[in-house]
Amino acid sequence: MPLTNRQRAFLEKLFDVYYHYRRQPIHYTTVAQALGVANSTAYEMLRLLEQKGYVSSEYHLADRHAGPGRSMVLFKPTRKALRTFRHLAGEDKEWEVMKEKVLSRLATEGLPGDEGLLADLMAAIPESADPFSYCGRVVAASLVFIRSQLSSRVQELRNFREMIDTEAIGLDVLDLLPGVALGLSYALRHTPSWLSKLPEYTKRYQSYLRQMDEEARQRLLRFSREVMAALRFPVETG
Repeated sequence: MPLTNRQRAFLEKLFDVYYHYRRQPIHYTTVAQALGVANSTAYEMLRLLEQKGYVSSEYHLADRHAGPGRSMVLFKPTRKALRTFRHLAGEDKEWEVMKEKVLSRLATEGLPGDEGLLADLMAAIPESADPFSYCGRVVAASLVFIRSQLSSRVQELRNFREMIDTEAIGLDVLDLLPGVALGLSYALRHTPSWLSKLPEYTKRYQSYLRQMDEEARQRLLRFSREVMAALRFPVETG
């Protein structure tokens, strides 16, 4: 069922509240207060949007002072809402800014020869405001690290690029990137402090990846190819 103008306006305002509270499920009274409407109006609208697939609800135990067995219903936008209102979620904007900054820096610095670039890329990962940009930064940092560690092993780099250049959009290809970087990091005699966070980032990356739809995975895979081109991963010859 399509959204009415009133429902669309309500959902747009809901995004403001949702991101203000750092993407945590929200009680309908908080939504009502933020939007300046009655509690009953907010609750009814949220339930209606839930029926249309734009909002999901979940029950949480209330504050311990509310009495035993009490629970409250909390709401948050669904993935359908996030896709429909991606411009409101800030995903496209942050993604484009992140993508431009990463690719521009790789183009100007050429092959990364020092740890400064890697350290900066790793430091920026937890600053991501949305899961998609988070995954993009993990992909970029992983590829830079892989390229630096395999700089003299041309055939391995060539095989790696050939594998990423496949048309398959499965999880295995995208899962591979931080996994290879993580494996190479274990072989280092001295692990830099900025690299010690890679296992944590990889775990969250994989969690986000499994929640993505096919369109998002396609965009992420295309970005990985752009990063490899900027890093001059060797191509198959002959």
